[in-house]
This record gives sequence, C-alpha cells and structure tokens, in this order.
Amino acid sequence: MGISEVLKGEFDFWDVFCEKRWGYSIFFTLSKVKERKEGFISGVGVRKVKGDFVDFVSLEPENAFKFLEENNFFFDFKIHEDFFYPDFEKFLFKLDSQLREKGKDKIENIEMSFSVSSGDFGIFSDISRVRFSRKKALFNINVFTEKNGEKESFHEFVFSEKVDDRFFKKAEEKAFYALKIAEELLDAKFSPQGVYPVIISPEAGGTFIHEVIGHSLEADAVRKGISPVYSGKIGKKVASEKVTVIDDPTIKGKFGSFKYDDEGVPAQKVVLIEKGILKDYLYDRKEALFARRKSNGHGRRQAYDFAPIPRMGITFLDKGESTAEEIFKKVKKGIFVKKMGGGQVNPANGDFVFEVQEGYLIENGKIGHLLKKATLLGNGPEILKRINHIGGEVGWADGVCGKSGQGVPVSDGMPLTLIPEIVIGGRGE
Repeated sequence: MGISEVLKGEFDFWDVFCEKRWGYSIFFTLSKVKERKEGFISGVGVRKVKGDFVDFVSLEPENAFKFLEENNFFFDFKIHEDFFYPDFEKFLFKLDSQLREKGKDKIENIEMSFSVSSGDFGIFSDISRVRFSRKKALFNINVFTEKNGEKESFHEFVFSEKVDDRFFKKAEEKAFYALKIAEELLDAKFSPQGVYPVIISPEAGGTFIHEVIGHSLEADAVRKGISPVYSGKIGKKVASEKVTVIDDPTIKGKFGSFKYDDEGVPAQKVVLIEKGILKDYLYDRKEALFARRKSNGHGRRQAYDFAPIPRMGITFLDKGESTAEEIFKKVKKGIFVKKMGGGQVNPANGDFVFEVQEGYLIENGKIGHLLKKATLLGNGPEILKRINHIGGEVGWADGVCGKSGQGVPVSDGMPLTLIPEIVIGGRGE
C-alpha cells in the first residue's frame, strides 16, 4: 500500500511523518554490561483524520518516497553519528568500581545506562512541509543499598544534546550523589504522618505541576471527559492568583524542547493558567478542529508508527516574588521535598499520591534530618487554590512522559513553593 491509497476518500486533514533515527544504548548491572543495542529506525507514518476517526498506516520509506517526490517533497536521511559512544563502556566500568569502593559493603547493586539517538524528521501535510533534526544523550543510574535487611535506592538522570566532557562529568557527579543519598536513607528516620505544610525545592523540578495540572489541560482529556474538573473553565479562576502555569517547548536546550511539533506546527509558548485564571488547553490539530481553532503546537508522537496526540513539552510553574527566607519562616514543622519520586493522579477529580524520593524534616523554619518513606496525598485543584508563596527562581527536571502507550521527552519546572497543607503518609516517626 502507498500513500495515495491511504489518502483516498473524505477527510478533514492529513499528514505524512518521515523518520530515520540512529540509536545506541548500553545497560550495565552487577558490574558488567548486560545489553547493548545499536541500529536504525526508519519509516513513514501516514494519517488522515475525519472528525474523531483516524486512518493511520505506517509504511517502509521506499513505499512512500515516490509519492513525496512527485509532490516535490524530498526527504534526505542524514544521520548525525557524532556521538562518540565506545567510551561509554569504559566509563561505566570505572564508575562502577569507584562507587563500589566508596560504598563498600552497603551497595547491593548499581544499574546504569547510556543511550544516544540522532535522527532526521520530515513532515508533509495539507498545511506544512518541514524538516528538522533531533539529538539526545541520556544517562540513568539507580543505586541500591542494603544494611541489616533494610533496603533503599536512589535514582538520577542526566540529559544532554552533546556527548562531551561536561556530560560525563555531570553523570559522574549525579552518580556519587545517588550513592550518598542511597546510603543515608538506610539510617534515615521515617517520615511523620499527618497534615503538614510542605516546601517543594526547585531541584525537584516541576514533576508536581506536570502531574497535578499538566495532563488535565491536554485538550483530548478535557473534551473526552477524562479531565472534567477543568472542562468549560476557560476564563474562570482555578488557582491562587499567585499561580501562573506555562508550557513552552521553544525554550532551548531542554529535554522537552522542540522547534516543530510532530504535525509540523511551530512550537508555541502557551499560558495555561495566568494569575489563577484558566487561559488555554494544549492542542494538536485534531482537538483544535473540534474546538474550531488552530493547534498551538503540542501534537506529539513517540515515533513514525504512532499517531500524534496532545502532549506537554516544557511545563512549569512561573516564578513568584517570595524569598526562600520568607517561605521557610512560614513552616514550624513540615517537610522539604528536594526530589520527587513516582506517583499517580486521578484526572477525573485531581486526587494524587506521590512518593518523596528525597525529603527532609523542617523544624522552626530550618531544614533538618533526612526522611524516608514519605508520600504526599491530596487534591490538585484544591492545592493550587491555596498556594500563596512562590520563589523567584525556576528549577528544572527532565524525564520521559507516558500517555496512551507513547513515551515522549519532557521537561518540568518549578520555583521553591510552599504548599500550606497536605496529607503526609508513611510508616510514621
């Protein structure tokens, strides 16, 4: 089957997404390389949309290029194999040895991975013809520790658009920090339980904002009733006047950065909430059609063989005016969250539960000892209405966001922020 056959019949719009990507990855565990992968991914995804119905077919390039060339769209695959990856293996062996020497008998295992990808992409549609390249390098580490039957772990992640000395140095720094916290967690006190104020560090990035509000403002979730709490609320107050939430994938150098979305629409800065007022949702072309408006550049896909859907890019809580001193003075006893862990959110009502990967007790406005097994439980819409103290500098975190079986790179941001009241779960003091 070719593109011409797919595009027969009636439709509201169509697009052809071309991809060729080179990738290399290495997984290291138990002081040895467990897996290496290297190869090319190439293909063409053809989609036509009529209302809520989507015809989508993935094709081999040779079955699509004739049609594209006949329409004067020449897609030349250029692979940027400028990531020097043979050093990865040497680096991992050396780092593993250094970490085990420092951690001695407390280390149960160390899992590390490197992955690099470099590819070219082209989008040919009824409204656009664009070509662009993307390059990403990732380092992941999980350090597992054990003492007297107690087990702990800590995870770190490093993203770069270049494989250079700075990338390796940052990976090394993150690895030793992961070891430090994984060791300290073995002797840490259990988190208190109850209702307490919580201060979230800029170092935690905007994971909290990403989960609590971001997915709920993706247009498909709103229209389909998955996120009814924000449906029909444009122009209405949904948060404290101190709260402004933005998604801006045009910010350069972040894991979630992109110039064009995966429908060929230029990436756009979207103010979702401004001073507590709901302003917009995140749209792809399909959802924009239902809303009788244009996409705001947030149609994204994992690869050529997936259809695009509305997704976040770089989502952040904008900076406020409170100083760190002012924020900490507000807390007699509470928790300082330096790094968020995993969690779950119910998009229907905004209820959430998050793990705290790295958290500390706050007493009389001062950061105290490390805590373990803390969880945060609450309702996102209600908490957003109560946030009144936000710091002046946004911190960032990178990761892969999953939705509808697709993973895409995202970045999240958040300043130092005081949540005046939230339920803390755990095993108790």
